Amino acid sequence: MKRYLLAIVALIGIYWISLTPAFATTYYGPSFSTPVAVPPGSPIDIVLSTASGSTIVPLPQGSSPPCSGTCSYPQQAWTTPSACFVSVHEVTVTDPNGNEFMLGSNITSGLYWPAAFGGSGSGTSVPPQAPALNFTVGDTFTLPFGTGPEGYMFSSVLGSPYNTNPEGPYYWWIAVVAPGNPNGYTKGARLDQTNINPTTTHGTYTVNIEGVVACPGGESGFTDILFFDAGIIVTTPEFGVGMAAATVVGLVGLLVLRKKMPISLNRTSKM
Repeated sequence: MKRYLLAIVALIGIYWISLTPAFATTYYGPSFSTPVAVPPGSPIDIVLSTASGSTIVPLPQGSSPPCSGTCSYPQQAWTTPSACFVSVHEVTVTDPNGNEFMLGSNITSGLYWPAAFGGSGSGTSVPPQAPALNFTVGDTFTLPFGTGPEGYMFSSVLGSPYNTNPEGPYYWWIAVVAPGNPNGYTKGARLDQTNINPTTTHGTYTVNIEGVVACPGGESGFTDILFFDAGIIVTTPEFGVGMAAATVVGLVGLLVLRKKMPISLNRTSKM
C-alpha cells in the first residue's frame, strides 16, 4: 500500500512540474532589428518594435557591445502588453569613415526628449525637433536609412498624451562630418536634399538607438523609467552580398575545371 501511495505522490509531482512552464510570466520589452549585411548602396531598414519572452534581458547601455540582426530586451516591469511603452529620443547611424547621420524633423536634426524621461524638454513635443518615437506592443515602425525621398510617418497603438497619430514627418540629417571630410559632406545638410547615397562606403555601419522604457502609474506619473542605449552593427561588404556569392561560385568552378584539365590534355595527346 505504501508503494502505491508513493507512486501516486510521485506522479502528482511530475504532473505539477510539467504544468509549471505554462504558468511562467511573460515579459515584454523593446526590440530593434536591422539586416546583418546589405549590398553597397542599398538602404538599411531599421525596425522598431517589441518582443516578449519568459526571460528578462538587461537593457543595453552605452558601454554594451553592439549586437547584430535582431536585439530584444524583455523587462521585469513590463508583464502585460499595456503596462509600459518605449520612447526613443535619438536615432543615429555612423558610417565606416565616422560620418554620423541623425534622425530629425523637416527643419532640424534630433528627436524631442521630454524632461519626464530625463531630457530637458517640457510637454510632449516642441518643434522644431521631431516628436519622440513612442511605441508599444502591437506597433512596428520601419525606418529606412539610405537615398531617396524621406518624410517618414508613424502611427502607434498609443494615443494621447503620448502620441498624436500619425507622428512625423521624420528625415535624416548629416550631424557629424568625419575628420578630413573624406566624403565631402556638408554638416547640417538634410540627406534627402543632397545627392548622397550614404551606404556606398564599404565596412561597418553602427546604428544607435537611445530612449527609455516607461511604465505609467503612481503619484509621479510613472512607476518605472528605464534608460537604454542600443547599438547594432550592419556590414557593407566590399563586393556586395550577391557579388560575393557569385565570386565564390566562380572560384569553385575554376578549381573544378583546373582539376579536370590534366585529364583532358592526356586524352588529347593519345589521339
